[in-house]
Amino acid sequence: MNVLICDDMFPAMFEILDRLLSQDDVRFCRQEKVLTEAKWAEVLIPSMSRITPEIIETAPGLKLIQQFGVGLEGVDINAASNRGIPVANVPGNQAPVHAECTAEGGVFLMMACARLFKIAQQTLARGEWGRPRGVALIDRTALIIGLGAVGRALARRLVSLGMKVMGTDISPPDGLAEKFGLTLVAKPDRLFSMLPDVDFVVSAVTLTPETRGMANRSVFERMKPTAYFINISRGPIVNEEDLLTAVNEGNIAGAGLDVLSMEPPSPEHPLINHDRVVITPHTAGVTEQSFSALGHAVADNIARLKQGKRLKNTV
Repeated sequence: MNVLICDDMFPAMFEILDRLLSQDDVRFCRQEKVLTEAKWAEVLIPSMSRITPEIIETAPGLKLIQQFGVGLEGVDINAASNRGIPVANVPGNQAPVHAECTAEGGVFLMMACARLFKIAQQTLARGEWGRPRGVALIDRTALIIGLGAVGRALARRLVSLGMKVMGTDISPPDGLAEKFGLTLVAKPDRLFSMLPDVDFVVSAVTLTPETRGMANRSVFERMKPTAYFINISRGPIVNEEDLLTAVNEGNIAGAGLDVLSMEPPSPEHPLINHDRVVITPHTAGVTEQSFSALGHAVADNIARLKQGKRLKNTV
């Protein structure tokens, strides 16, 4: 079966699928080449590429659009449905280790911000020791926006580190706060009232039309000047101009970002070299453990397709 990974951003994705699908022809291409290369494909792995109606119509042999993970915001599901092409993903409960790894990446970003990691590297280069003075996470308060698989995995870690943890979610189940040791769980409409009391605001929310640009000036202005904003969800959640202004003007202390609106960004992107902003290249969930689990889930669905079995996790 012809399997096309629709960008070259995650080399490990190709490596694991090429190994697991040894009987298939697995290729990858740059995002700008997807329209041309899709003509060959029977299975598209979107990764970070947009799968437009034009791409779907261009691929006469297309049988499945299978995401390597959860996010399908870039796939035109209506266009796929019109052609009878199933669209599937790997939700958090199918590969729970991926959420655990992403949450661990969030803790890394929080610690890097709190301990002034970038400034510490500069002082180290100057031969200076015993500075800068950072803060510990213990006794600090975190607000997690989105208590899905990643948000809950993060909550468990932060509570175990001695933090007070709150969260927002569209439809939190009864008993969620008690189960995870959270001090408060509220609906998103209470977000603004919660912001002034926290030291870290962490976005772990799904990208939807409602959440796009959610982290903007109105959010940053309500945060404490000593607080940090962390994003381990999707880049377009954040209005980056508003974030940069908030950091430069001292409305917030800084930010830790695993994702940006445009990936990869321009080398001149003003957030990349900012002393108060720590950025990882969309690798919070890119670990040996998580990619192995995701790869096996994707390979299993492709095997089901070949065998004529019912596919898992179609939307």
